[in-house]
Amino acid sequence: MVLSPGVAARCFDVLRIAHENPLPFDRLRHELPRDSRYDSEAVLKLSQDIGWIRANDAGIAVLAPAGSRLLALDARGPTRLRRALLDYVEAVRPPWTKLALDGRSRTLQFAPVGFAQVMSEAYLAEGYDDEVVEFWDRLAAIARGQDDIRLSEIGRRGERLTLAYEKRRTGFDPVWRSIESNADGYDVMSVVSSDDRAQKQIEVKASTSGLSGALHLTRNEWDMTEFMQHHAFHLWDLKREDAPKLAIIPRNQMAAHVPEDKGYGTWKEVEIPFREFAELFVVADS
Repeated sequence: MVLSPGVAARCFDVLRIAHENPLPFDRLRHELPRDSRYDSEAVLKLSQDIGWIRANDAGIAVLAPAGSRLLALDARGPTRLRRALLDYVEAVRPPWTKLALDGRSRTLQFAPVGFAQVMSEAYLAEGYDDEVVEFWDRLAAIARGQDDIRLSEIGRRGERLTLAYEKRRTGFDPVWRSIESNADGYDVMSVVSSDDRAQKQIEVKASTSGLSGALHLTRNEWDMTEFMQHHAFHLWDLKREDAPKLAIIPRNQMAAHVPEDKGYGTWKEVEIPFREFAELFVVADS
């Protein structure tokens, strides 16, 4: 059963009833509001599969810890629905979750209609506030099989710093492309200057290890930049949280550190130490 807005509402009814008046599962089924569009048996099973309710030793339907956490969230805003979405994906692992690796636009385009509707109602289909970005990073982490999104958070912080830097530098709002798609070969779309509106593509790499850190560049990321006339890399040294440093590396300068295919060998990924650009790092204007 796909989590749609209607199914989510029915599941929330299950949690409310189980919390207010614990009942055996067969009686709980009859306590649900009547709605011919939804199979009560399937809704109960989904609530169990996700881990929101369980049967105690007496066969009574009671809230599981995840269900108690969900029910405690404010139902008037998007928080409960967002948590429900993540609980569903973590428990069910539907195949289309992998779409999250390609970004928000592709996920919304190809996910089941009902799930896309839930995302829209949870205000996840647009915008870049911290909670929205965190949701999409968490979804991508689940798709990769990762529980820790710390590295994603570091990368997003670098991207936010680049967005602010470019707005100050040009006076125009840059576009945060990596949220929408990971297929473009860059993270931020800006312009050359306040007087030159030609597109400037920026790939952002961030590290909290200072000059001991390194950027990892894939073959695809590099190849995608070949015909980008104004492409540049933004390297963020985030070792000092109160004074992040930025090094801006044009593509032609980065090329000196990128390997070449030789013979039958082809490269797939390269690690380039931040210290190779040590003299270019400066504290970014706040």
